[in-house]
Amino acid sequence: MPRSEPDGNGDPAGRSRLLLLAMYRLTDRASGPTVRITAVRDALAERVDLDVVSGTRTERARALLRYAAGGRLRGLAGIYVESSTSLPGPIDLFFMALARIRGVRVLTYIRDAYQLFPEYYPTTSLKRRVSRAAFGPTMRALRRASTAVAFPSRGLARAVLGGGPTAERAILLPPGARLPDVAPGDPAARAVLYVGSLAHESSGGSLLLDGMRLARERGHDLELICVTPAHDRPPEPHPAWLRTVVAIGGQITDLLPEVLLTVSPRRRTPYNDLAVPIKVMEYLGYGRPLVVTDTTETAAIVRAAQCGVVVPDTAEGLADGIALVAEAPPAQLAAWGAAARRAAAANSWGVRAESILLALKTAR
Repeated sequence: MPRSEPDGNGDPAGRSRLLLLAMYRLTDRASGPTVRITAVRDALAERVDLDVVSGTRTERARALLRYAAGGRLRGLAGIYVESSTSLPGPIDLFFMALARIRGVRVLTYIRDAYQLFPEYYPTTSLKRRVSRAAFGPTMRALRRASTAVAFPSRGLARAVLGGGPTAERAILLPPGARLPDVAPGDPAARAVLYVGSLAHESSGGSLLLDGMRLARERGHDLELICVTPAHDRPPEPHPAWLRTVVAIGGQITDLLPEVLLTVSPRRRTPYNDLAVPIKVMEYLGYGRPLVVTDTTETAAIVRAAQCGVVVPDTAEGLADGIALVAEAPPAQLAAWGAAARRAAAANSWGVRAESILLALKTAR
């Protein structure tokens, strides 16, 4: 298992020792960042002797200073950094720069750039205005402190790096997929599964609810299962066909016998076009057809895998896509589901961990 501040100098069998610097508190409730980092941590720990430093800025600063003072940089094969939306702190940058001076390669994953996109980061407070102004300089400092940087998509690399050859050469590390042990889809299942917010406009929750109403009005007796926290739900009363649950990991897998298809209803916005939602990669592992709106990166995944239907970001488009899957013959449902599982296997967290190790080995 990974450890926070280990003793010794690595695995006795001779495995490389790597530090994962996670700019999130991994004990907090499950979220996109913590799901990703936990999955990366576990996959790396199967392959290397892994040290982990995580937490708030203050918690990380204390741990990193102890790590450096304890001589832990000696013999370290590399540092993989999972940056946060709230930007790194001075000690994060100091530690990364010190590691590079000591000859340790540093690969930094830049997960988002919300500050550049008003639909996700309206500057409605002084703190947000400061974060928006600090984003560019901080990203430049983060890049200087890193041997190489990685992004979930080419579009995000271009947004952060300003295009050009550097953005085109940037390493891509999109979210990975789990491969839970699940039974094949049941053509008689009558539930649509959505994981995410129903309250945030850019997430498409209202589109999905309207699309489900239309699909049901057209004669498809379907239920919508929404895995979403209480604060991300629309106000009561909810329609009888909407079931909201709080679930993570295996708890979501337990819902799959009821599920005919999964859905990603995001509206087309500048940010959504370049984002790769973790939930879409998770959906692949569930082995059910996907219905997704035509946001650039998500649509490319589904089209390449041939694992579902891409629709316009309208209620009518979602209703049409849901109806198409609901009316599909069992052979087509099985083909979509099998294709989703193949795509999940090709993009597993293990595959992502191998990419991280290769990037650290070859970074210049």
